[in-house]
Amino acid sequence: MKKSQIKSRERVTDFGEVFTADREVKAMLDLVKHETDRIDSRFLEPACGDGNFLAEVLTRKLDVVRSRYGKSPDDYERYSVIAITSVYGVEIQKDNTIECRKRLFKIWDDQYSKICQKTSSEECRESVRFILNKNIL
Repeated sequence: MKKSQIKSRERVTDFGEVFTADREVKAMLDLVKHETDRIDSRFLEPACGDGNFLAEVLTRKLDVVRSRYGKSPDDYERYSVIAITSVYGVEIQKDNTIECRKRLFKIWDDQYSKICQKTSSEECRESVRFILNKNIL
């Protein structure tokens, strides 16, 4: 299902809000692949919307974490949290900010739950929520 690039004409007019399509996000991030492959490389999206770029950056970073540390739940947990700490976003629309945080958390938590099944903790999840609340403003 293709996601719309606008929520409403009013938001385009009032805020210039237009979301970047997945194809363009992936193509642009392919240009800096060496950075998206670094778990600790920082990314700031100054107009993050609901997180199209940040979601793809986090997905790529977590793929690297999984390939390197997926056999060790403790290491996976540690490095997946480092990946979360490396993404930052700023957005003027509160609903987009909330949606971006939820989206990034879901991406992280889906992988975390799958890899750290028996060792996953609510404490770690709360830490990631806290980080996202500080990093996505």
